[in-house]
Amino acid sequence: MSTTASSPSVVVQATRLAKTYGRGSDAVAALRGIDFDVRAGECLGLLGPNGSGKSTTIKIVLGTLLPSDGSAIVFGGPSGRRAARARTGYVPEEARRFGALTGRETVDLFARLQGVRGRWSRRQRVEEALELVGLAPEARKQRLSTYSRGMARRLAMAAAWVHQPDLLVLDEPTSGLDPLGSEEMLHLLDRHKQRGGAALLSTHDRVTAEGACDRALVLAKGQVAAQGTLGELLADDSSPSLIGLMRHAVVASRLRDAPDA
Repeated sequence: MSTTASSPSVVVQATRLAKTYGRGSDAVAALRGIDFDVRAGECLGLLGPNGSGKSTTIKIVLGTLLPSDGSAIVFGGPSGRRAARARTGYVPEEARRFGALTGRETVDLFARLQGVRGRWSRRQRVEEALELVGLAPEARKQRLSTYSRGMARRLAMAAAWVHQPDLLVLDEPTSGLDPLGSEEMLHLLDRHKQRGGAALLSTHDRVTAEGACDRALVLAKGQVAAQGTLGELLADDSSPSLIGLMRHAVVASRLRDAPDA
């Protein structure tokens, strides 16, 4: 039975989602009518090389970009609604750094912005989030201007998690992390799913995808090249172009994302 937007288990439903940048001869089709859903208790991976449409898809789901055609329904209504944003946590590929703030102050700020009430309750949420992402106690007191890329990634995850959202949207969440940091991120994502949360994760890295995603959507030039579980996709010998696409994405990721200290 197919899943519909009316089902309570469906958190995100994208239907014939399309996006074109520019007009006339300068028009570039970033998405060409894709369909997918994200369900409660699962992580859907967005796979594919740069330019395949992953970032555009994420922006439309978050409501920061309007589609040219089709629809993205999040929590039963159009993406970008205030109610949907309040139930969503976002980890961008490049975390913004408020250099004058410490790590703890940054997560507390996001907790306030997301409506976590009560000083004591908010303090507990902040410390729990920082602990879960493995940010060392001394690092929590440091200003963000001193953070390495890996530390900034951990902090971005804590800021996205602090209000315990129902939907996590993650853009390359393990980029710049060492193996231990990547494992901690995957553990946090697993905890999120176990409590019924949904996740949409964009990545180049097959190892991250295999460790995090229940299903995957492989994009190529704005279209769905394949979808299914990672096991199904990698076992499909009839689709050599898919395997080539995955390999290309992993090589590009390794060349671009060398983890720092």
